[in-house]
Amino acid sequence: MIRSIALWLMLALLAPAWSEAAERVNLKQAERFALERNLNLKASDYDARASEALVRKGYGIYDPRALASFSEGESRDISNTATTLAEVEVESRIFDVSLSQLLPTGAELVAGFANDRARTATNPSPFVNPAYRSEASLSLVQPLLQGFGQTVTEQQILFAVQDRHVAVQDLRAQAFALLSQVRDSYYDILRYRDNLKYRETSVALAERILAENRSRVNAGVLPPIEILEAEVGLTQRERELLDAQRAYQDALDQLAVLLNFPQGVEVGDDELLAHELLADEDAGFRAALSKRPDLQQRQREIEKLDIERTVNRNQLLPAVDLTARYARKGLGEDYGDDLDSIGSDDLNNWNIGLSLSYPLGNREARNELRKTELRIKGQQARLQQFREEVRNEIRAAVRLLDVNRKKIEVARRGRELSEEKLRTLLKRKEVGLATTRDVLEGEDDLARARTDQIASLADYNRSVTEYLRVSGLLLETEGVTLVGLPDPEGDEPLLDMQKQ
Repeated sequence: MIRSIALWLMLALLAPAWSEAAERVNLKQAERFALERNLNLKASDYDARASEALVRKGYGIYDPRALASFSEGESRDISNTATTLAEVEVESRIFDVSLSQLLPTGAELVAGFANDRARTATNPSPFVNPAYRSEASLSLVQPLLQGFGQTVTEQQILFAVQDRHVAVQDLRAQAFALLSQVRDSYYDILRYRDNLKYRETSVALAERILAENRSRVNAGVLPPIEILEAEVGLTQRERELLDAQRAYQDALDQLAVLLNFPQGVEVGDDELLAHELLADEDAGFRAALSKRPDLQQRQREIEKLDIERTVNRNQLLPAVDLTARYARKGLGEDYGDDLDSIGSDDLNNWNIGLSLSYPLGNREARNELRKTELRIKGQQARLQQFREEVRNEIRAAVRLLDVNRKKIEVARRGRELSEEKLRTLLKRKEVGLATTRDVLEGEDDLARARTDQIASLADYNRSVTEYLRVSGLLLETEGVTLVGLPDPEGDEPLLDMQKQ
């Protein structure tokens, strides 16, 4: 009795203090909570939103840019006229505004309005001394070869878009890893819980055998050594029970960390079962090519290099720019006359022209293009190698599924045999045809057989998860979808799990 009380006190110490407040979950709930609460996944979610903010930032190149300047000053000088020296005093006030706009073709369009108020005092005074001078202008600079086109203009936006795709795939990869860990942890908990229950039954059986042996020794039916055999067997099973309790609590703690439940978790009444999964190497590989996030990330990196190659090819061309400008000027003693003058067609001017520049040899652009082409070939080679590795992973996962499926049947037959042998030994012990050692060894054999069966079921379920992971089907199978593009200003999770 004292031994039993001490054992249960030790088990109580191993149990976590938060057990009463622990969240009770089944597998689907555990997966949902992980997607909603796991901090590493939240961090990847924020990274994806930040990448979208970078895309939106890139479109800022098309924001019109307003510019205004104002200056006021005074200058004095002496002017040499045909007849005499004249003192010149100029009071100036300049106010200019302009609005520039970048176009997808790479052109820059600028509308400007310049105002110059200059009051000049001379001795002697001039016959004409307009105080206001203004100019309204419209100018255009359009690259015709180098720098022409939307791809060149929006290259940073296109790079940011590819980086956003990579960030989204990184989020999916984090979800793949998280769900795999949650599922494996959940199956480990069921495995350790089943083992814990059996260890409790094993201790109870050893206690019963010890009690029976003491009674029979006291009655003179058994030798005293049988009590020692039973005590040793009980001690061994108590130690195994403590180990089972520790493993079970460690597994619960691991799941609680994945779900971000500081108060801890408990699992439902699920049993370890072998749900049939049809796994095919070719179908799994085809799914992996379109659904595995790591493959998608590598493909996006190649697409980003393709954009860079297009831009570098453009840099091989000469810089030929079309320039055009039209302006109207105004003069007047007062500002109204100045504006009226601009409205007339008297002081208009325009010009149109071409400018050409080209570095002889252009080694910088040629080698930049060559570097990008070599990087693309390198990434394509790595992608092809990775595809072969993915195919091998799928092939190995299919084999592992087949092996673990067969192990379940072998372990089941081994457990049935061990249970029958133990029942026979217990009956034989009752009539004195088997010793305590025989019974305890038979019970050890059953414990190993049960452990093998539980392990085979857990390993099969883990191999199911592994196949779904390497084939890229895990999120789809569990009903997890990407709700849309990341929104830097939103707070809804990017990954949603359908309720089942």
